[in-house]
Amino acid sequence: MQSDWRRLLAYIRPYRSRVIFGTCFTLLLSLSNLPLPLIMQYFIDEVLIAEQWAQLNLILMMILGLHVVRGLFSFFQTYTITYLGQRLVLDLRHLLFDHLQKLSLSYYDKKQTGKIMSRVMDDVTSIQSMLSSQVIRAFTDFVTLFVVIGLLFYKNWALALMSISVVPFYIANRQYFKPKIRLISREIRESWDHIFGSVQETMAGVYVVKAFSQEERETHEFEVSTWDYTELSMGRQFMAVRFSAIAGIISGLGTSLVLWYGGYTAVQGTMTIGELMAFYGLVGFLYGPAVRLATLSANIQASLVSVERVFEILDTKPDVEDGGISRLPRIKGHVEFRDVCFGYSPDQFVLDSINLDVKPGMTVALVGHTGCGKTTLVNIIPRFYDPILGSVFIDDYDTRDVRIESLREQIGIVLQESVLFDETIRNNIAYGKMDASDGEVEHAAQVANIHDYIISLPDGYGTRLGDEGMILSGGQKQRIAIARAIVADPRILIMDEATSALDSESESLIQEALKNVRKNRTSFVIAHRFSTILDADLIVVMDQGKIIETGTHENLLQRKGLYAILYEEQFKKSLNGSASDKSQVLEPNV
Repeated sequence: MQSDWRRLLAYIRPYRSRVIFGTCFTLLLSLSNLPLPLIMQYFIDEVLIAEQWAQLNLILMMILGLHVVRGLFSFFQTYTITYLGQRLVLDLRHLLFDHLQKLSLSYYDKKQTGKIMSRVMDDVTSIQSMLSSQVIRAFTDFVTLFVVIGLLFYKNWALALMSISVVPFYIANRQYFKPKIRLISREIRESWDHIFGSVQETMAGVYVVKAFSQEERETHEFEVSTWDYTELSMGRQFMAVRFSAIAGIISGLGTSLVLWYGGYTAVQGTMTIGELMAFYGLVGFLYGPAVRLATLSANIQASLVSVERVFEILDTKPDVEDGGISRLPRIKGHVEFRDVCFGYSPDQFVLDSINLDVKPGMTVALVGHTGCGKTTLVNIIPRFYDPILGSVFIDDYDTRDVRIESLREQIGIVLQESVLFDETIRNNIAYGKMDASDGEVEHAAQVANIHDYIISLPDGYGTRLGDEGMILSGGQKQRIAIARAIVADPRILIMDEATSALDSESESLIQEALKNVRKNRTSFVIAHRFSTILDADLIVVMDQGKIIETGTHENLLQRKGLYAILYEEQFKKSLNGSASDKSQVLEPNV
């Protein structure tokens, strides 16, 4: 944890002047309370008892002036700390988001989106509160304690000893509750992660929830999760109440000792009433910071859980690191897999001894049962994942030896699930090439057979798509995704089931267009329908992570292997489903 503190201080260092100003104003605000008991001593002894009423106006002016000064200190302290806190949370969120962008896909395969969002938003806010207010408050209270103790000893050493005799009890109270608060705070954060993740997942899948009439089930699960969170929060609150109650009893014990002995000395005449009341007031400024320090310690323990959770992300190293220092030059598109083995876990390979040589401009179709490794294989080309064994070469460059950005900017990808942003259609198409001209964007849309639909919209290419492209049909989303891949002018094109959401008419038009797009480009295609890959230069048949057949459509049919079996199964299903259209053969799990 000491190293975590050092790392946190590194984020504060750019704002050290603000920290110094905020600390000074907080300290001045705290210390400006101390003259009040001394003024009250003078008021009691010199005005009330001595009946020097002429001094009354002076005392009132002193009290008024003190409050004016405190108001100024409070203003500057609040402004400085607020600014500091907002800048810290801004920097931390930027840092965290930037690091998340650099993490490999394997990290997101294991983490729920809502849990990541919880750390970016809630945990960073907790750290902001700790750094901008709690730590500064703790420091100023600590300094105030020493100043007050000095004043107490100056006024009456015997009473001062009685006052500080209860401080060890504060420390014992803090040490007892510290690990308990830390533990339950972590459980609360994990529970909140679960709630955040569940809400995000349910909202994203709201159509499925409604389609299967599972609203009551989701509501029940949400109620269970929130009740667990509530119980944990109440547990921590009750723990904090017990902690504060014990601290209050300790304060009461110390105050009682002061009044008992102070009252005795006042009766004996060795201390004036004003001195006793001043001492009593100063004791309040001793126990007040002591209680706050104990409470702040509990709050800081809770915030340190957030620190651990944020640093847990920042300390995660990407599985795929940008180790290359040279940019990949403009490529021809020669892709070669050399003895590639890969697994999402070290003890189980998803790809086993893959050897594949794809010449520039070839169209390669990947087929096989679901889970055979088709998508994993194409995901290795842009280095979404790195092989455990073996290498991938593009134009004789090992992909691990060049900068990732220079590699991926020459690869166009159409995902199985069309991911669109709440942006304009133009910006979605130009996402891979944000400086694309309007002509380039429109040409890509025409090739993808979506241009006519776009210009029929009131705002044309300026139409915002909404969350996840909600205004579009599945086929329209996919055509925009295809246009996005085309506009980037890639040398390598990857289409992971790119035509799965298209109707028959749109598919035939797009397939004709993609024939032109694939010219002079190396293309990898994973399709639902065999009709989309009949003209592929090379068909690669995979089974259980291995390549078991390669060849053209005609060659593979003649061999009567797995490809022929799959094709025959699809053909039969096509006859059963639609005898009038034998050209469209739906692939079962290919």
